[in-house]
Amino acid sequence: MVSRNRNRQQVDSQPAVISAPTLKGAYKLVKQQFGENAVILGSRSVTKRQPLGLGHEKMVEVMVQSPGTSSSRQSSTSDASTIPSTGAATQLDMVSEVERIEELVASIAQQYDKLDLGASITRNNPLAESLLSGGASTETIQKLLTRFTSETGQEANNRVAALSWLGENLKASNCAWDGFYGCHAFMGPMGIGQTSMILSAAAQLQKLGRRTLVLNVLPEDSSQIKQLQVEASRLGFDAAVIQKPGQLMRSEDHLNRYDVVLVDMPHLGHPEMKTGGALHGWLSGNTTFHRHMLIPSTQDPRDMVATTQSARSWNCDWMGFTRMEQTGCPAKLLDFTDKIPLPISLVQNMGAVDIATSGQLLDFILGQPINLNDPAKG
Repeated sequence: MVSRNRNRQQVDSQPAVISAPTLKGAYKLVKQQFGENAVILGSRSVTKRQPLGLGHEKMVEVMVQSPGTSSSRQSSTSDASTIPSTGAATQLDMVSEVERIEELVASIAQQYDKLDLGASITRNNPLAESLLSGGASTETIQKLLTRFTSETGQEANNRVAALSWLGENLKASNCAWDGFYGCHAFMGPMGIGQTSMILSAAAQLQKLGRRTLVLNVLPEDSSQIKQLQVEASRLGFDAAVIQKPGQLMRSEDHLNRYDVVLVDMPHLGHPEMKTGGALHGWLSGNTTFHRHMLIPSTQDPRDMVATTQSARSWNCDWMGFTRMEQTGCPAKLLDFTDKIPLPISLVQNMGAVDIATSGQLLDFILGQPINLNDPAKG
């Protein structure tokens, strides 16, 4: 609150001095006490000792001349930092500009506080340092630890509690192979080991006695066709090659004959995979299919814009990871799941494929060896 002795109108029509903590506040008092037509002569910042306590406070003093006084009074205050005034309109413009600047400063301060909070939550935090050295981005780590502290009330450096929370929030299938049924379409960027992952999954399902069908849609070359034929003959699952999108759509009525159908879709850059195309229109909204977006663990999360958009466009409900043994930055899996927030279905490591579990993923993120289960024992 501004005290009365600070806002004093001088005798003999001398300029009045209005004091307030901010320039905007001082202008507001000027308008209240002298009206819209008051003439502002100048302003300055001053530091005054607090009446009580040991500190000081910063104030803004505005010198104002009330309407109707002689204009010569204005020129007599040569020691003031004069601000030209041409009437109420100019003063109102000045007040608006001051308000704009103060709002901008407040906004910048708020953003700085958020950045400082994010930095402080990872400072001297062994878990944060471990995740950072494992390849996770600072932004993702800060976001996760902020969520952890807000949801649990625990300190950010409580490693045991944080790891327990992280394991619970790594969404995965968390089931055995005997719970894997239905129609599943797999897609992703070119050259990610998609076909080998699907064939490995088909092999493991066939071992469990499932009637399994693998469909390869628009294969790139004859070697893919040959590979599919060899594996189907060796392991006993059914297989077919789809050369035209219409063939896949017409085959839907026959798919319910199988326990599991695995569809090897073309890579995302293929012309037939464009948004709004025949394949996209048929599969993206097909409720009888699960759609898995496969991510190679070697990918840079910063290059995932197109993949993220495709996961949304194709209405994917799962995400899988391939070639996990080839990455030296296992913790960047947290960045992948931040960009595409879908549960993880399958993982591929050292050529083996398994249904993902939260504990398995947490071990991988922390750089520990992961053991893929033998489905024949499940």
